Amino acid sequence: MALQYTYSTHALPSPRTTASPPPNFPSITRRYAALRLEALLTSPKAFGSTHAIESNFTPEEWANKIWRDDAVVLVCVAHPAAESDHNSGEAPTLDGEWVGSAILRGPIPGNDYALPPDSGAPPFGSDDTETKWQMTAVFASAAHRGRGLGKLLIQAGKDYAMVQTPGLIIQRPAKARLRVLIHPDNLAVLSLYSGTGFVDVARTTGQEAYRTNGDLSSWDLKLQSLTDDLKVHWKTAKVAVVMEWLGEVE
Repeated sequence: MALQYTYSTHALPSPRTTASPPPNFPSITRRYAALRLEALLTSPKAFGSTHAIESNFTPEEWANKIWRDDAVVLVCVAHPAAESDHNSGEAPTLDGEWVGSAILRGPIPGNDYALPPDSGAPPFGSDDTETKWQMTAVFASAAHRGRGLGKLLIQAGKDYAMVQTPGLIIQRPAKARLRVLIHPDNLAVLSLYSGTGFVDVARTTGQEAYRTNGDLSSWDLKLQSLTDDLKVHWKTAKVAVVMEWLGEVE
């Protein structure tokens, strides 16, 4: 009989939540690096970067991917069900198998969040009334797919934004706006976000996807790998589907 699991999501330590990296941060960094490299190897088309690039990262570069002011890394941890029953009543921890991850960038100032006017994106609230976030790099390990990990990570992103917003916005009600950019051929991902309350609002370019994801360094590397025709396509073709979710904080 297949082993049964329960799953928990966690925001990795960041300057937003802790004053300094915890003592176990090197271990956290190594575990995240292994998960990220698995993602790049098994789902290469889902990411802007590549396994060839990131497999050469130093420990310091991996640490900087987690410990950053502009984003938080979310991970999903699998716990054997028997172990979870034994520890009933205790809060889930990072101990267990790391089987999913996502990056939530934000809060993003409105002028950086804005897409070009020809994207068709609707207007959004001022930075005094809402926080703005962009979710990217959502990944679930192949051995655990089909068990709702994507929904768990999306909900973790929503929860994180909603918890952070009251400390950033004085006005009530305040709002938290989450955005994702998705390739139009990725029907499963489009359906996943639609099913969790995200709404299709605009179209934009591959270049804008890199910019708003905070991946400008990866964009430069991407350009180097493209033919001249493809460079024009990535800079001008509005193929990325833009979806948003808006939550309200009382």
